[in-house]
Amino acid sequence: MRSYLRLELVRGFRNPVGLVMLTVFPLGLYLLWTKVLDVVPQGQVGDFAAYTMVSMATYGAMGGALFVGGAIALERSKGWLGQLAVTPLPAHGYVTAKLLGGATGVLPSILVMLAAGALLSGVRLPFGTWPALVVLIWVGVLPFAALGIAFGYTMKGQSANLAMMAVYFGLSVLGGLWLPVQAMPEGMRTLAEYSPAYQAGSLGWRALEGRPPTLTSLAVLAAWTLLFCALAVWRYRRAV
Repeated sequence: MRSYLRLELVRGFRNPVGLVMLTVFPLGLYLLWTKVLDVVPQGQVGDFAAYTMVSMATYGAMGGALFVGGAIALERSKGWLGQLAVTPLPAHGYVTAKLLGGATGVLPSILVMLAAGALLSGVRLPFGTWPALVVLIWVGVLPFAALGIAFGYTMKGQSANLAMMAVYFGLSVLGGLWLPVQAMPEGMRTLAEYSPAYQAGSLGWRALEGRPPTLTSLAVLAAWTLLFCALAVWRYRRAV
């Protein structure tokens, strides 16, 4: 399992196209909202820039973790799954390696977004808050890596990418990464608060205020992660 995990980590960082796409697009949205469009509430320039920085860092990292499923769908088409089936690697070991590999590959996206907030928008935070944001955002996207694995072993080819794209944008909007949850209708707001995207974002948003994660956020994220991991293991075993 350790050898396979090393392989997944190396492969994640050797995908420059994926790293660029999942970094440049959130960065472009961040600059659009904070530098081009006049959407900043009066008197909240710094707060808005920091809030949006966390939202877009979470959004980019979430996409990077989720789209590990696209690589799995490609591996299936090339017969890689059949080769793994004859190795001693257990299903839970495979899913764990994919989960950690997919989640680790999002770190460059997180770092670029935080750097953009500090250097381009003048976001100023206590020194300890910056590394805390990296860790919290990374932890928050773990459920999406598990969901991506489940997608990769449920669908094939282009259909997997299209399904993941729909889920990606849907969860991002529902989770308040594009539009603050406070601006949503009450019923949608209640639903949003139990979505993994909202709880992932809330880890960073609370850190901006110097507050620790709530037990609700951690419990919801843990529940989604376990659910998606179980689904991923089941789909892997069905696929082999």
